[in-house]
Amino acid sequence: MHFLPSKYAAVKRAVIAVGSVCLSLTSGCAQYGRAAQPPSEAEACSSLRSIIAASDRQFREYKTTPTINPLSGMTKWETRPVFPNAQCDVLEWAGGRTNYVCTWPQGNEAQARETYRKHSALIGRCLDRTWARSDTSGQTGGATVFTKPNKSTQVVMRYFRPKRGFGTAWETSLTIGDEVTSDP
Repeated sequence: MHFLPSKYAAVKRAVIAVGSVCLSLTSGCAQYGRAAQPPSEAEACSSLRSIIAASDRQFREYKTTPTINPLSGMTKWETRPVFPNAQCDVLEWAGGRTNYVCTWPQGNEAQARETYRKHSALIGRCLDRTWARSDTSGQTGGATVFTKPNKSTQVVMRYFRPKRGFGTAWETSLTIGDEVTSDP
């Protein structure tokens, strides 16, 4: 019976230790309960330039666990977004092209156009003067393509209504990397 008090003391110390860990975790995690602040323009530009530079290495440092689609021959890695509220992936196509792609599901054309306008303007401010900008319009929406002489990497911001599905929701997308064409 003389062991009982020491066992209780050990249990008490363990409970206190666990309690203080829990307290530090909950107080430390309180900051994460708040909505994340969007990055500053300088931070967004730095991220964008890092992703563009990573295109020469097939975005190796942005790849996580791959998902392979055997029908299309495409491999996808979920990755961190350059801009808030985007779903981003690194896509490697069967023909060897690799892209960093972000999408924003939008409700309507006006929302998609506003996201497109805001981010394409920011991209234009982030890139140096050696990048050329061209704006085009398609059947639905429009696109801004940034290209640089002697560099295969493109930066494309667009908004559009997808042809797939039956909904009328619009999307905005950012594609960085090799030009995606129908050629293999």
